[in-house]
Amino acid sequence: MVRSVRIGNAQAFWGDRSIAAAEMLAREPELDFLTLDYLAEVSMSILATQRQRDPQAGFAKDFVDVVRSLVPYWAAGGKCRVIANAGGLNPSGCARACREVIENAGCRSLRIGIVSGDDVLENLRAAGRHSSADSFVNLDNRDSLGTVADRLVTANAYLGAAPIAHALTQQADVVITGRVADPSMVVAACVHHFGWNDDDLDCLAGATVAGHLIECGTQVTGGISTDWMEVPDPTHLGFPIVEVYEDGHCIVTKTANTGGRVTPWTVKEQLVYEIGDPENYLSPDVTVSFRELNVEQIGPDQVRVRGAIGKPPPSQYKVSATFRDGFRAAGMLTIVGRGARAKTQRAGEIVLNRLRDADVPIRNSLIECLGSGACVEAFTGKSPVIDATSFDEVVLRVAVEVDTQQDAERFARELIPLVTAGAQGTTGYAEGRPRIRPVIRYWPCLISRDSVQPIVESLLTKPTQSTPDTKSIWPQADAMTTTASRPPEHGTFNASGIPEHAAFDISDAAHLYDIAIARSGDKGTGANIGVIARNDAAWKFLQDWLTAERIAEFFCQRDIESVERFELANLQALNFVIRGILRQGLRTDAQGKTLGQIVLEMPLPNSASVSDVSNDGDDHHGEVDS
Repeated sequence: MVRSVRIGNAQAFWGDRSIAAAEMLAREPELDFLTLDYLAEVSMSILATQRQRDPQAGFAKDFVDVVRSLVPYWAAGGKCRVIANAGGLNPSGCARACREVIENAGCRSLRIGIVSGDDVLENLRAAGRHSSADSFVNLDNRDSLGTVADRLVTANAYLGAAPIAHALTQQADVVITGRVADPSMVVAACVHHFGWNDDDLDCLAGATVAGHLIECGTQVTGGISTDWMEVPDPTHLGFPIVEVYEDGHCIVTKTANTGGRVTPWTVKEQLVYEIGDPENYLSPDVTVSFRELNVEQIGPDQVRVRGAIGKPPPSQYKVSATFRDGFRAAGMLTIVGRGARAKTQRAGEIVLNRLRDADVPIRNSLIECLGSGACVEAFTGKSPVIDATSFDEVVLRVAVEVDTQQDAERFARELIPLVTAGAQGTTGYAEGRPRIRPVIRYWPCLISRDSVQPIVESLLTKPTQSTPDTKSIWPQADAMTTTASRPPEHGTFNASGIPEHAAFDISDAAHLYDIAIARSGDKGTGANIGVIARNDAAWKFLQDWLTAERIAEFFCQRDIESVERFELANLQALNFVIRGILRQGLRTDAQGKTLGQIVLEMPLPNSASVSDVSNDGDDHHGEVDS
């Protein structure tokens, strides 16, 4: 039997803690693989802008700093191999930059694998020119590519694990990719380690689940969890590690002697994060069913996940494309005093009215009175749950979309005059006029696998240590944080993983928060909300009561097209896909990150019990059009 493989993640997004990789390897030097995730839809458009200014750019330069921090580890003999999608639009340029810092810092020779071929921008542009754009229709709204073909900025297919595994077979110590599916970095490490074939579907499914669990870094170790206030030592929140076994099941844990926690609750919240249909979670490597997953706490900060079922992968790659769509600007002022909310609303209207007086064509606009329940009201209307009348401090945020940079600059000039012309108590203007930003829209579509040819290359760094026998000292002092000198704040291990406050009589519950936890995120212009019962009684109640219709009624705003409910009885969870709820891209919460917390404020019927409700849908799936 092949031994298990241990894979960590030290980067959830471009902007995450760049020192996390060195910190992890300081505590886990025997780790087999380390993955780092840098790319999102907006990241690619930022990289495209950078590459326009400098043809040598187009990759996440932060990763070069991460590599520099790991050189002492490799120079000291460390064997952990790194897989990162930091290559963006220029994986070769990223590899060359990494080679330079490795050689300059003094290190043994390392091989850097380069995976490219994901860039399909010319395919989409050609389709637009030759009236074949219908083959790349928008997956969200079914619009034809022809409407945006001349404004495309990027288009990248989500590659799978195969080219990464090939680079590892070529003995790459570091693999740098462009666009790949996030879980595929973990799948590739497993394929290389265990020698799985394409038809080992359940194994690939298990590794995909493992990759999904750690791709967002500390989200599975307590970050943004519903019970975040109970997470120990969040200052030193540990990044996650999965130990994957030959049959594909895994144990989720975290870096030793760090803050945070790994429990069934943190794992389940991440399992339902942005998954869509849990029966058909799509990746380039395999289609995964989450319906038989079993989540079990087996030790402190150790949770075993098994039962993934694999089916053949889709016949097409998903493409993430972006296009230019005008300009935007947003500005903020703080207004303090009696009637702050009314004053804030009026001040925002002044700015927009002055633009209309100047005949500026405003395509979209939004006034948010942050601090008075604006984020909640944006999705639920005048919510009966939250009383905003007592708020005495309100932040004005005004945002517009226009067609030209000149019009956006006119808006920026109209906001700051409110410092002297607006309501008494206006402040918070030290940052000056709002910045002007281009509007970049997301265009998801599909492309035939035959049209995409992954490319695997490599380069070798020169050995530059002073003598072949010289080894660096590892770990270095700056790679260790203060947590290492004391035990983590865990408390008593509870094998059930159920927090104390979850053991209650459901009849005492007033809000959904009392009986459930939740996590939400975006799926294009729609959102995904996973709701997980805190105990068996809560699950029995939620199965019957929390219907797609009730969710649609709660989020009573006209942008919603439909609400689809998926049931995961194995996790005692419900997953809701709400289409259209994120079409207003000017909102502070344009990614739907607040929706999970908002839905937990739903009031429950008095003395809630199973007898109070009836089953409005089938056992596994329900949908309502709004």
